[in-house]
Amino acid sequence: MNLAEILHDISSVIFPSQCLGCAEILNAGENRIFCPACQAKVNVISGAICSVCGINFPDSPSPGHLCGDCLENKPFFSCARAVFSYDSFILEAIHRFKYHRDFAAGETLASFMADFAFPDVNFSEYTMVMPVPLHIKKLRQRGFNQSLILAKAVGKKHKIPVDFSLLKRIRFTESQTGMNKDERRKNIRGAFEITAGEKIAGQNIILVDDVFTTGATANECAKTLLKAKAEKVAVLTLARVLKN
Repeated sequence: MNLAEILHDISSVIFPSQCLGCAEILNAGENRIFCPACQAKVNVISGAICSVCGINFPDSPSPGHLCGDCLENKPFFSCARAVFSYDSFILEAIHRFKYHRDFAAGETLASFMADFAFPDVNFSEYTMVMPVPLHIKKLRQRGFNQSLILAKAVGKKHKIPVDFSLLKRIRFTESQTGMNKDERRKNIRGAFEITAGEKIAGQNIILVDDVFTTGATANECAKTLLKAKAEKVAVLTLARVLKN
């Protein structure tokens, strides 16, 4: 046993894993982030979804087809997939991580996302992972980019290089909370730029963010990357807003 393993074992005894929902101590050695009671209230996305944007089809047993939005205006990203529905304990845990600097929750969520088996994402096809960037003003306010923590976990797990400098947010935008899809699309238009296009050309990129709401931000990022000659862009998020 090496030093890192010894320190990990000691840390597990002193700081045992806790349920992200109720803080109950979890049994050592179990690869879980929720106790059974909280797990029952968490919605892991599965079933029939749009083959591009990943929105669920609650009334359709048939997977693999496009939703109405993607048929009308196909996104620039090749696919978007998420682990959880953005509700219940997941919403609370992300808020603690994002707005209250609960890095323990963030690292737990990042590890779970990295280990998650996205069934139709072939990670061997991708050459770069990057987070959705924050504007420098927002980065200074928050002190960290939560999407970078998630992106690093995904990149490490799948042995794909992570870059956080090539895609830059150049325009500070209003909070998109409460905006509809069209308002979000207009709000985010032209908000990103590429810092070194020659490093983007030919790349298959995984774009990582914490929450997918309407997809306006992810789509604008993908548009910017494809304009710089990226081959394709897939979007992975920890959670997404689903239809009822």
